Amino acid sequence: MVPNQNGNVRHINVPSVPEPPNATWSNCLVIGQEVVMSGVTANPAVNDQGETLSTQDQGTRIMERIRAMLQAAGGDLHNIYKLVVYLTNAEDKALVSELRKHYFTGTFPCSTLVEVSAFAFPGLSIEIDAFARLDIDLRQAQTR
Repeated sequence: MVPNQNGNVRHINVPSVPEPPNATWSNCLVIGQEVVMSGVTANPAVNDQGETLSTQDQGTRIMERIRAMLQAAGGDLHNIYKLVVYLTNAEDKALVSELRKHYFTGTFPCSTLVEVSAFAFPGLSIEIDAFARLDIDLRQAQTR
């Protein structure tokens, strides 16, 4: 964590979610209580044998990366209030529902699902944007 001069912005750098040395983006910033992440992928999307990961396995890797960044920022998955999920095949939307059921309880984050033609790196089939606030806990949300 490197605090900005004004103390309101923190750059979160997690060893398990490394930023490429020449990256022109940040993986995760904390601005006040808001946690902002770049789109999270499973890149490289291969297993130990060099085989491309399934969309489900990529989704699991992504959620664990999101969790790691949130924990480094002082939060966890219950702080997420919005997800934007990008898939190369919209028919995989049932897998996304299963991911949400596995990682969230109580009130689920708002969510948008978009089908895209491709991602920047080969083998990727899913990318997730997560929006979180450290001062909220969706497990405590009131239903009206």
